[in-house]
Amino acid sequence: MHGKMPADPPLWTLGNVNLGHTRLRDVSLTIPRGVTAVLGWSGAGKTSLLNVLVGFEKPDRGILDGPHMFYWSPQGDGLWPHATVREHLEIVRCPVARIDDLLAGFDLSERSSVRPAELSEGERSRLSVARALAAPVQVLVMDEPLSHVDPGRLGRYWSVIRGVIEADGRSLVFSTHSPEAAMSQAQFVICLREGRVIHSGPIAEVYSNPSNAEVMECLGPGNWLTSQEAELWLDEIIDAPRCYRPEQISVEPAHISHVVVRESRFLGSIAEVELRHVNAAVARKFFHRPSGPHLQPGSPVSLRLRTE
Repeated sequence: MHGKMPADPPLWTLGNVNLGHTRLRDVSLTIPRGVTAVLGWSGAGKTSLLNVLVGFEKPDRGILDGPHMFYWSPQGDGLWPHATVREHLEIVRCPVARIDDLLAGFDLSERSSVRPAELSEGERSRLSVARALAAPVQVLVMDEPLSHVDPGRLGRYWSVIRGVIEADGRSLVFSTHSPEAAMSQAQFVICLREGRVIHSGPIAEVYSNPSNAEVMECLGPGNWLTSQEAELWLDEIIDAPRCYRPEQISVEPAHISHVVVRESRFLGSIAEVELRHVNAAVARKFFHRPSGPHLQPGSPVSLRLRTE
């Protein structure tokens, strides 16, 4: 008998969950297996949602169903002051061989005999994550992991996390305010704002086709254009408002153009430019990925979609 294989059951199911007056408001979610990022600015409700998932706080009302076994790494690390770095991993019953690998992976081998009070904030963050990975459970919940780690080392430590999770077939739910961390590590994203879920779904779809400007901003800079704006600025005909990410927009010097630069700022891998349309006597800002010299105020430019 042939048929479609049943989908894996979700990790958590939430129905109309409320916490406090505004901390979580009518949150209904299905969190799948795999890696899920809970994304939002400070005060969005990220920690409140994770606290409810792990049972640290009880919802005022609503339905919550989730796994019985998981490891929770709370914000502020939750380290044990009496235990050394190595003992943190031993206490959660981590095999000896993996302890050595985790200590090396998070650059803690030489600090293995010291206690949390002797560690820097970055070392404490790394130890908290290492302890979570050391625990023999299939579901991990981490609140702002690696929050105090130098940006230049984040990629290497996330690679360690990813390697352990993939090797063991584990699931991870983590909160972050960084769109870059969410996009580089997660397959699924939950976007929160003021205690409400404004969107949830596969992260690639949310990035390329957000439902509105608010959702677009959760995953970083973008250009939300109405049908009229797309026709005016890009000479594109679209049926409904949509998002154009910086890598989709080209702004280049031109000899003659109806569009001129009012102001331009370099932001690293992208740039923000304010343009004025001479014919329509309007101005607006665009995020784009620069491919040439810095655009000077008053210079004419061509604005178009990249074709490659």
